[in-house]
Amino acid sequence: MFHKYLGYRTVIVTAQKEEYTYHELLSGLELEILRTPQDLSEWVQMCCEYISEHYSGIDVMFCFGAYPSHIEMVRRYRQLRPDGKVILKLDANLYWQDRIAFREAGYEELLSNCDVITVESKKLKQHLSKKWPYIIDYVPNASVDLAPRKRTEYSEKENTILTVGRIGTAQKANWVLMEAFRLIAEAIPDWKVKLVGGIEDSFKPYIEDFFNESPHLRDRVIFTGKVMDKDKLENEYKKAKVFALTSEFEGGTPNVWVEAARNGCYIVCSEIDAVGDATNWGKCGKSFEVGNIRQLSRILVEICNDESYFARGCYDIQEYRERFFSYEKIVCKLNHLINLLPGDM
Repeated sequence: MFHKYLGYRTVIVTAQKEEYTYHELLSGLELEILRTPQDLSEWVQMCCEYISEHYSGIDVMFCFGAYPSHIEMVRRYRQLRPDGKVILKLDANLYWQDRIAFREAGYEELLSNCDVITVESKKLKQHLSKKWPYIIDYVPNASVDLAPRKRTEYSEKENTILTVGRIGTAQKANWVLMEAFRLIAEAIPDWKVKLVGGIEDSFKPYIEDFFNESPHLRDRVIFTGKVMDKDKLENEYKKAKVFALTSEFEGGTPNVWVEAARNGCYIVCSEIDAVGDATNWGKCGKSFEVGNIRQLSRILVEICNDESYFARGCYDIQEYRERFFSYEKIVCKLNHLINLLPGDM
């Protein structure tokens, strides 16, 4: 997006850990793939060497996460490009940020060397702005429209409760949705739950037990497996009336939420840090306590039996996403922040 809208040359420096399936969709993005390191220490050394070789062409260094590995990298960059800019996207939650010893020498150096520090939820911005002696900016995760798109119409929706992600990880707590649906399946007989994503091996025994105990739900609780085709995945969001996020925690605004909002899904979200951002503070969704199965089940019965939540909400959340979660607007904001710093004014 920096390349598309602002004309930057954009380069991601990485190692070959997986196939970069979507690279061809991102016109103008360059990948600089280094050799696979033996360990984290070697990776830091490799990145510092890369910076030493290419610093003259690096006007902005963009770091993801306040990791100790970034301390030496940013130090090297600052030594070589004192006129350069550093953006640190924290990409984290309250629990993780509260574990950062921001007063220790290494972290203090890292944070002090960053021109812009961003978080992805307003709650976390407020928390860190009070706790840390640094300016914290709110820059949420957003979505990319790779081609012109029509808005999703309510008439395209089906009685589906959707969730997307790594199914079965402890963090995602997918079992909470399954148990809540089991409690109220008879109260919403025309509805189904669809879980899209690769299934963790550790979760498969639970799924087997779930269907052994509730065989009547086999056709109503559907596992699709991993969907790599972007058009097929987009269609899953487009058809769903409800998007349910049951995570115990998330790092900022989850990308799956943005995709759901773009397609007009009503949001039901656990009380993660970004729950207010995700539900537009209750205007585009509802929230429940983390792990509270009965509270979630009551919410699902209420909304699934009242079409008014979806008929208007389908359009409200698309407008909300377009106004506040567009990468075209976000890169312009970041560009403004790195070019209008106090020392430059």
